[in-house]
Amino acid sequence: MSDLPLFDGPAAVRAIEARPLGDWLHGRTIAELVSGAAQRYGGQRAHRFLATPEAAPVDQSFAEVAARTERIAAAFAAETPRPIVASLLPGMPLTLPLLLGAMAAGACLPVNPFLEAGAIIHMLSRTGTRFLLAEGPSGAQGVWEKLPAIRAALPDLTILICGEPEGQAERVEDWLAAHADAPAAPLPRPDDIAACFHTGGTTGLPKIARLTHANLAYMAFLTAFGGGIREGSTIPCGMPLFHVGGLIFGGLAPLWAGASVVQLGRMGYRDPAVVAALWQIAAREGADILFAPPTIAMAALEGFTAPAPPRLRHWVSSAAPLPAAAHRRFTEVTGLPIKEAWGLTEASLVLTFTPPGGESRPGSVGLALPWCRLGVQSLSDPTRAAAPGEPGLVLAQSPGLFAGYLDPPGDGLCEAPHLGPGRWLDTGDVGQIDTDGYLFLTGRAKDLILRGGHNIDPAVIEEAFMALPEVQAAAAVGAPDARLGELPVCYVALVPGARATPEDLATRALPAIAERAARPRAIKVLERLPLTAVGKIDRLALRRDAALDVLRALYPGHQMRAETRAGGRIAVALSPLPPQAARMLADLGLDLLTETKATE
Repeated sequence: MSDLPLFDGPAAVRAIEARPLGDWLHGRTIAELVSGAAQRYGGQRAHRFLATPEAAPVDQSFAEVAARTERIAAAFAAETPRPIVASLLPGMPLTLPLLLGAMAAGACLPVNPFLEAGAIIHMLSRTGTRFLLAEGPSGAQGVWEKLPAIRAALPDLTILICGEPEGQAERVEDWLAAHADAPAAPLPRPDDIAACFHTGGTTGLPKIARLTHANLAYMAFLTAFGGGIREGSTIPCGMPLFHVGGLIFGGLAPLWAGASVVQLGRMGYRDPAVVAALWQIAAREGADILFAPPTIAMAALEGFTAPAPPRLRHWVSSAAPLPAAAHRRFTEVTGLPIKEAWGLTEASLVLTFTPPGGESRPGSVGLALPWCRLGVQSLSDPTRAAAPGEPGLVLAQSPGLFAGYLDPPGDGLCEAPHLGPGRWLDTGDVGQIDTDGYLFLTGRAKDLILRGGHNIDPAVIEEAFMALPEVQAAAAVGAPDARLGELPVCYVALVPGARATPEDLATRALPAIAERAARPRAIKVLERLPLTAVGKIDRLALRRDAALDVLRALYPGHQMRAETRAGGRIAVALSPLPPQAARMLADLGLDLLTETKATE
């Protein structure tokens, strides 16, 4: 949109809000967004697929994406009114049109392909999924091996395979050809559910957040404005499309703006070859913006050679807060500003963005976006707002707030009259807002380390270690302690080729941690920190490791394993089971795995 102001600070937000929200939307539903993009941008390139960094590209124009979307929507609707279509697909040429078509006909359910078959079956069953999209046996994500169990559990499910036919599953291209004469799908309404995204899934079964067409139409505009996506921009995408960030920043927002996405293979940033070649790809493709989690930003530094690609304006860091020291290091090495974004699935994606035309402040995730309202609630007294400079629980309002969970135990919404009228989303994040409106996050409420009477913010520890030049990533978690509840432990990964002992790192980092209670009881150097499927540091895996280290010191020579249960509690199996082990585990705040047979 030619009159869209450059986001350079609060004045641009006020200029946007001075006009009705509808003036900025390119349609109130995904179907309208896609067809409108085809009318405005037609034969311009909308999507490029690179199977490998050096592979010949497969391109689609805006008109081609729209035509495929409409054809796919008609085929889904011809078999079932308003179907739920689940997808285990990686980034492939047909993945985006299939997801868009599912939203136009009914609702899409993008699923993390790395989940266990049981969790996938549970989600498909709960949602009443009618179709499942998957890749053939050559796929590298382990999906093919899960399909027999899914078929057996859900015999009425239609499984459509992208690329390769097999037995009881139908090739999606053949299925579409059989529905070539299907009438156009009925148009959805703005308040219809367009997508269901699962959140979590590492503790028990995932929650399923429902997003409406109105949520996503607003978010397509908001993300384009916040991220500085313009007509003609080129944006490489290595984020998974089962994540709301990958689908919106790498799909819906570029459709709104008339920008082109370059899909980085089936595995995206999980492919080391993609990360190693990222700067070369950005230069060759004329990329304007790169976006990825902090872990990828720091990994990409190792392959950087000055100068930065000439058209590259900034790097968008998302999915997890970027430590201030890492932010500064990235900009010092590359000369590129980092623009941090923050939000969550329950807000349909973003709530804040560092202004593309404004100041980047290391440690901050930026300013509230148009029609987004933030409040900080005291941690010690939830009935009052946090004082200036006092960290508290961040609450939010926005037109992007979701339509609730499927079969919810609670939707995370609360009344907070001390922050203003209406219902507020409890984001679970701890932070503070400075006098200029910049939000600084210090961690997740659930990640606070509870040492006796101290609530220790992991970020305090992580910043001290990230300031060391050898450190590529750091994460602090609580290790169980029978007397104090938890003691902090810091896990560190070094930059490739660097050498440092835990003792050396401690000597230089610990003096920077002012609160003695926050100084870690142990430092562990790993080759790499474990990551979730979307590139965040897997703190649950580190908490399990820390718990096992405590138990190994208590019970040397015993075999043991740990798993995380719903609510984040850790359960442990020990073999052989020592006398009084259950009592000891209870003192440590741990559970005994139920399949372990007690002998005490």
